[in-house]
Amino acid sequence: MIKKKTTYTCHDTVRILPHSTELEEAILSALMLENDAYSMIDEILTPECFYDKPHELIFTAIQDLASHRSPIDPITVIEQLQKNKTLEDAGGRLYVAQLSQKMVSSAHLEYHARIVKQKALARKMIEFGGNVQSMAFDETGDISDVMEFAESTFTELSTQTLSSDAVSMSEAIRETMDFASKIQKEKDSGTLPYIKTGLKGLDNQLHGGWRAPDFVIIAGRPGMGKTQFALLYASAAGYAGKDCLFISIEMTKIQLIIRYLLEDERISADHILTGQLTLEEWHIIDVKAGEMSKMKLYIADDYNVRNFTAIKSLARKKHREGKLKMMIIDYLQLIRTGMKFGTRDQEIGYITSELKNLAKELNIPIIALAQLSRPERGTVKVASPRLQDLRESGNIEQDADIVIFIHRPYYYDQTAKDDSNNSWKNRGWLIIAKHRMGEKDANVFFRHDNQYKKIWDDSMGNKDTPF
Repeated sequence: MIKKKTTYTCHDTVRILPHSTELEEAILSALMLENDAYSMIDEILTPECFYDKPHELIFTAIQDLASHRSPIDPITVIEQLQKNKTLEDAGGRLYVAQLSQKMVSSAHLEYHARIVKQKALARKMIEFGGNVQSMAFDETGDISDVMEFAESTFTELSTQTLSSDAVSMSEAIRETMDFASKIQKEKDSGTLPYIKTGLKGLDNQLHGGWRAPDFVIIAGRPGMGKTQFALLYASAAGYAGKDCLFISIEMTKIQLIIRYLLEDERISADHILTGQLTLEEWHIIDVKAGEMSKMKLYIADDYNVRNFTAIKSLARKKHREGKLKMMIIDYLQLIRTGMKFGTRDQEIGYITSELKNLAKELNIPIIALAQLSRPERGTVKVASPRLQDLRESGNIEQDADIVIFIHRPYYYDQTAKDDSNNSWKNRGWLIIAKHRMGEKDANVFFRHDNQYKKIWDDSMGNKDTPF
């Protein structure tokens, strides 16, 4: 019979890898003799969980029979092994027949399956540790690559997503129906299956709000207020009890908190920054701070957070702690990978691709702010951003599920008016330039105060193109 690697050498000591041949035999025997046995363990075990190669091949045959809803017994298993051309490698007819007699009782089948699963994970951990050790000893490599490998592999182990697979159309349909049913049940119970944005108009366009695992780009030219929008989205999530991680590469946490405090017009920015706060302002700050402390918002602002490996590591850490429902990055072009690329655009493309993968891995929406270049002098139409403005920046447009541009005409032309002859002062609109699951080129209108400290819906807005 073919067997997998049986030993592991560590510090010149040869040790047997964790496994239990007896439990594997008992499980396979139960699967071939009990009608409902497979349904008890189908979400626990995969073929790779079995230590002995013959057992892995036999379980694969059982899995194939179950997927076609065929009877599972020693005869059908042997026939399936023949179809798979693995009967001899699985020990032959005699071994399968003998194996079917190994069952003691199926009463504890699920418990036994979990033990086999744990031993399989233990073997993976041993392999993982050996790989990290070998990579760390290799002085020609970059230690950041070792750390990235360790972090991502450990996350895969902890979530038991050790391999990729393909599913049939019927299985995909079943999972989709379960997904829709789950959303319906959550909505009926009062739990929103999305994260509100803080703007009703935007919520309407996004079918309720931000959703996992969307990768969202919020882009704009300098002066459009990208960070203020990011703070709006973060506070809406935080106040709703949705844990939000805010990666602030450009600003410190103190600067961000001050921005939140200044949303109250009774607090003077000059008084905060020059130490001239009045007793009344201090009282208002105390009340505001008490409210803000209820937000489930985590801010990362240290120097290392501009390193892409550090961002991914922190996100995975918060996810393992159960404290991550959404992540916001301010902003994309400030991230550094420490890797060598031919151009900066190629590096940005790598970052956006990895962020999309991270959103899928952690099953969260990730929002990244992106800076567009300043427009040439000219009309407001020239200043209005378009998807073409992203096409020279890596794969941003390609990787993003949603692309939203921020535009404030008054910033460029103080005489600008909309099609109803209303001034654009303290007003602007969001352009949803890309939305995989929704309407493209939709506009969401917003208002802001004179100092751009607060943003809210613009009731004067409409869906027509402003110009």
